[in-house]
Amino acid sequence: MVESGYREICAALSIQRGGWYLWDMNQDTYIARTRFVSEVGLSLHACGATSQRIERHLKSLCALLEVHGTFLSTPTSFTFCYCLDDPTEQRVQIERIEPSDGDLGRLEIIDALVNRFESHELDFEEMCVAFRALDPQQSYYGKWMQAVAWGVLSVSFAGLFTVVLSDCIAAGGISLLVFLLAQIGGKSQRLEPVIEIIVSIVAGVCAAVLGWMGFVMNVPLVVLSSVIAFIPGLSLTVALSEIAERALVSGTSKLVHALMGLCKLYVGALLGVGVISIILPLSGAFETEGVMLLPEWKTMPLVVFLSLSLTLIFNIRPKLAAWCLAASLLGFSTAQWASGNLGVAAGMFLGAFVVGTFSNGFANRTNRPASIVLTQGLIVLVPGSASYMVLDSWITGQNMLGKVTSMHEAFLTFISLVIGLLLANAILPSRKAL
Repeated sequence: MVESGYREICAALSIQRGGWYLWDMNQDTYIARTRFVSEVGLSLHACGATSQRIERHLKSLCALLEVHGTFLSTPTSFTFCYCLDDPTEQRVQIERIEPSDGDLGRLEIIDALVNRFESHELDFEEMCVAFRALDPQQSYYGKWMQAVAWGVLSVSFAGLFTVVLSDCIAAGGISLLVFLLAQIGGKSQRLEPVIEIIVSIVAGVCAAVLGWMGFVMNVPLVVLSSVIAFIPGLSLTVALSEIAERALVSGTSKLVHALMGLCKLYVGALLGVGVISIILPLSGAFETEGVMLLPEWKTMPLVVFLSLSLTLIFNIRPKLAAWCLAASLLGFSTAQWASGNLGVAAGMFLGAFVVGTFSNGFANRTNRPASIVLTQGLIVLVPGSASYMVLDSWITGQNMLGKVTSMHEAFLTFISLVIGLLLANAILPSRKAL
């Protein structure tokens, strides 16, 4: 009678807490299931998924496995907490992890395995075997294709801000060297913490030398474009989004990490350009007379190339490239139109809202993670380069694009993006956690 009453009390508490206390599951099964959930969480973090999406996905996975779990994910640590029948007897696992890059192709594969388990195509043991057989380095594209993608990304970004063809070519060429250095630095624990400084110094030196030779018209823009893959614009937006959704620890950590990365890039670029400018003084005059210029209709083709290059960089399956391209074009077109008619903040808000609703609709229709499309659409909107330009104007007193960019404007743009995403998730929520 006493045991029965205790179980009824626990069951009532379980309903209030939204969990399950399973009396019939044996200890080995319980440990196997919690271990699998932890492995999935660490893999999703390695894929670059946001903290709140990982936590929601793991809660959904726990519901499928009939396990009660709570989670706390941050850029550098992951805490897993499980219980079986007594909430005071918890199994806690804490992992020290490193901030990760985006691998949306692997994220899709992991989500597909869980979908197959949910639809009873796989049992738990088969899902575990399939998951552990995944190659962490699996890529739909080879290294040389990713190198080309970095070059196309830099050329496309530079082309959106300049009409000088030589600046775009220089940015693309330097970005290939940056890609090589990033590949080398990523394999070295000694170089990885300073890789942003190294690549920006090299980019600054190369751009300054080309500027002295007269090949580059706008040296700061070429430097920015050649290291654009490192600019943490998306990370800043994600950080503010997590803070707005009350994931305060993770959001604050990501915000500090992104700002530090931005400072590393700028200081490195300043050192590279500064050293060469002392040895080989730059004229500082941006003359476009007699140089090849880009056509007036350049914008949309460049956005297309930018989106396609991101598909390769994020290892997205080729079959989904059309969806990603549609999100980029919709978001960019909406933001451009609204910015011209309603102001930059309104343009970013509407652009983010369109991208958010489109990505959630994609997830609901295809049963794939919304992050795949959302990330692509946001990158053409995020003002990470604006933050870089603010640092440039503060330190040098000039602006690389010849227009004023204040910290107030950059911050307002970030907040507009976050509010647009939050409202999109409220109006058309995704059935997928990722």
